[in-house]
Amino acid sequence: MSGEMEMATSRRKGVLGALDWYFAWALPGMGMFSEAYIIFSAGQIKPFQQTIYPTCWKTYVDCDPEMIKHLSGYIQICGIMAGMLLWGFLADITGRKWGSRIVAAIMLSGCILLTFSPYATSPYGYFVYFMVAQTWYGFGVGGEYPLASASAAERSACSPELRAYRGRQVILVFSNQGMGNITNAAVILICMAIFGQTGAVLTPGGSRNVLILSYGFGAVACVVMVVYRFMFLEESEMFVEVDKIEHNLAAVEHVSNTKLMLRKQMVSLYYFGWRQMVASVAWVCNDFAFYGNKLQQNIFLNLLYPGSTAYIKQQWNVLNSFISLLGYYCAAWLVDKPWYGRVKMQYIGFLAMFVFYIVIYGQWENMGAQGSTQSGLHAFQALYYLSSFFNQFGPNATTWLVAGEIFPTDIRAGYHGFAACMGKLGAIIATLWISYIDVSSTGTGKVFLVSALWGICGAIVTIIWLPDTTGLELEEYDRLQRYILAGKFSDYHGEALNRKHLSLWEIYVSKWHHQYDKELDRKAFEEEVLRLSVMPAAKAEMGRMHVISHETFEKISNSRV
Repeated sequence: MSGEMEMATSRRKGVLGALDWYFAWALPGMGMFSEAYIIFSAGQIKPFQQTIYPTCWKTYVDCDPEMIKHLSGYIQICGIMAGMLLWGFLADITGRKWGSRIVAAIMLSGCILLTFSPYATSPYGYFVYFMVAQTWYGFGVGGEYPLASASAAERSACSPELRAYRGRQVILVFSNQGMGNITNAAVILICMAIFGQTGAVLTPGGSRNVLILSYGFGAVACVVMVVYRFMFLEESEMFVEVDKIEHNLAAVEHVSNTKLMLRKQMVSLYYFGWRQMVASVAWVCNDFAFYGNKLQQNIFLNLLYPGSTAYIKQQWNVLNSFISLLGYYCAAWLVDKPWYGRVKMQYIGFLAMFVFYIVIYGQWENMGAQGSTQSGLHAFQALYYLSSFFNQFGPNATTWLVAGEIFPTDIRAGYHGFAACMGKLGAIIATLWISYIDVSSTGTGKVFLVSALWGICGAIVTIIWLPDTTGLELEEYDRLQRYILAGKFSDYHGEALNRKHLSLWEIYVSKWHHQYDKELDRKAFEEEVLRLSVMPAAKAEMGRMHVISHETFEKISNSRV
């Protein structure tokens, strides 16, 4: 289906061509749309929950305040983490197609449960039901992270039209997260207007209708995603090709698939362990600031607009979501530019967040504390919105992208899932930290100090340990992996070890760039193609396999001249 879309895009012009281009990344990104639509609404729906079930979410007569304060903040994230680890690992064994279908079905069922949650008659019963539904939905969302990223990267790598714009295409898929965020904010705003929740006091009936309709819209989006994946989604060509090559090599070497998988995991960790570290730590640093600020957005709006109605605050939520969405699109625009690329985009985004947060903290008495001037509050608002923009035009986009690029195909989804899981650990740390701080204006200022420290840590880790995959074919990591599994790492001389595609750590400590040699790699590549082409299964696939096809052979061989 994706290949047909890309061919149609190249043939059709005008409106139809634009629609083909849009659906080529919008449909694969429906999972990220749904994730943001449901999860990022947590801070926005609290006023409605407090209105419908005040004895549980406000006065705490029927519910334990500690459970409301802590459990509701991170139990869903625990479900997400479990999904990231499980579905990421399984995707490297069973493939991308069925994993994507299963997680989509889980997300749909979780969204349906959430749609009916406001009908609960007991406050405590609603709390338990809501937590179960959120966690189950999160379990599906967790699998969406590694599957969507790996699939988008591999789909682009297999397409002649998209190969040079792989980063752009992957981030456009991810940008559906920003679209889901702004859509949710807009839907809640519209529902509030429809059901008369625009005044100073919300009503239980109107609040219930807002929740039901907003979750119902999210369920419809999940239905579209499920239908697309069960009817049109095809398996990743790159995964199929690499899997067949590995099975053929295992057969030639008389090694069992289980033994090969165990050896692959141990050897991969040795060679790619530092990359797993930077992907994970950078994601932790980003998610602390991203989730911490997103989940506490209403607190910041209360400081900016004290006494304003929930309807007015929701309008500002829409504006903030729109500014964030622009960040995704700017990231997609520049990520494949050789003069900018992944690494610069990530550490510049981290540094920008550090600057904005540290300025807010340093000037908190003039910007956010009680008695601050109007100009100070406006400055706070501008800096807060800029931090949202640079978070998307930086680490939030790049952490999702590079974790699906810096590893070979046979471990890509699993390693991406682990890095994303560690990122959500940062979200839990943020949620727990913020839940324990003083909710007064003075205490809230500490959030920005801690977020600034995480930002500078993210920049340092990125500069030292993150390799730049801008302009590098993903096939090179698969070639490198075959040499590693054969115990011949020193015999690989390809582009994956080019200095411009390595981290500072890999250059100055591991010294991998010393092996890079274009002429030796050209000869080795020709021998590899001939060796693989004589295998029965590989020979049968010669007409369609981009790894050893004539087109790719000529393209890569010419680049080695």
